[in-house]
Amino acid sequence: MSEAASEELAKHISTIIKNLLVTGRQGAPAEGRLAFNPLYFQMLRIVGDREKTRPSEIASDLAVPRTTVSAAVKALQNKGLVETSPDETDGRAITIALTEDGNEVLAAIVRQDMRNATAMLSALPQRDRPAFLRAMEKIAGKIAQPPKD
Repeated sequence: MSEAASEELAKHISTIIKNLLVTGRQGAPAEGRLAFNPLYFQMLRIVGDREKTRPSEIASDLAVPRTTVSAAVKALQNKGLVETSPDETDGRAITIALTEDGNEVLAAIVRQDMRNATAMLSALPQRDRPAFLRAMEKIAGKIAQPPKD
């Protein structure tokens, strides 16, 4: 891929993120319940998908330091979105679960994502949408693969 094409793609991605995710053009992020924070949003998704999880598992999934996750857990706990409890199999470890408010905020994030996806798809003619979705699937799959040494 040429540098010009990469530069153009980077510009488009930046515009999409700014308009759909950060500024909340299609509505306030998390419907105004939680300021946009990619780490918090992804952590809430992971905990919501699993019902309970350890901070070390989140750190591994997101490829961030455990200390980063620990600080984020404390912040989300202070906001009343997650609760911690001793791990049932390892008393030294903790597990994280969503509170009722955390489930509500996660639902708001999912609704926002659906509004964003609808806005993106509506920019394309119906006939172009299947190809766009296939391309996005390829991109997501490639990006999600661990780098080869």
